[in-house]
Amino acid sequence: MRPLLPLPDYQRIYEVVYSVLQATEIAVTHRACLLFAAAGTLILRDTYRLPATLSAGCMAMMIDEASADVAVYGRMGGDKESDSDAFHAWVECDGWLIDFMAPILGVAMREDGYTRPVPRQMLQKRLEDCKGSIGEIQHAGEFYLQHDRELTESLLDRQPIGVSDLIEVCTTWHSRPPKKLKEMMMGDSHGAPKRLVPCAPSITGVW
Repeated sequence: MRPLLPLPDYQRIYEVVYSVLQATEIAVTHRACLLFAAAGTLILRDTYRLPATLSAGCMAMMIDEASADVAVYGRMGGDKESDSDAFHAWVECDGWLIDFMAPILGVAMREDGYTRPVPRQMLQKRLEDCKGSIGEIQHAGEFYLQHDRELTESLLDRQPIGVSDLIEVCTTWHSRPPKKLKEMMMGDSHGAPKRLVPCAPSITGVW
């Protein structure tokens, strides 16, 4: 089944958000799932006219079938699977899970001590394919989600000052392929404006 977004379109959104975060020189890009999801949601609404929504909560996906390694964003055990210290954010749209930060999953995994290589791959999955629990995940790319509405609203309400500005930069800079990204500068009160340059690592496959 074809994904909701063609690979070039997914790559462009991921590339725009990644490059804007890198241009700040202070953002921890591989931990900025909420900004990836928020910017991606608005781009899908504004440019593609799709009914995208942002979700946050627990997410798990098998990243290596041979070793049965499952990456988990959230908490294992207990009644609550996610909170403000352990969560992931993603986009839901027309029955699809879209995670624009998935291509740099391996960066966060290495920082957490994972030593096997994690490919830079696009993640778009039908929500109907979500497993009923983490324990049901058996094959690479299979996933589990648990949306936490209260956490999502809380995270959006408590966004630091400046995040909305970065999201606006992303939506303004983005253009739908095959159009080229426009020339654009980004600046703030702390320094001279910088030219935005696409710098995201290329995607190598599909989960």
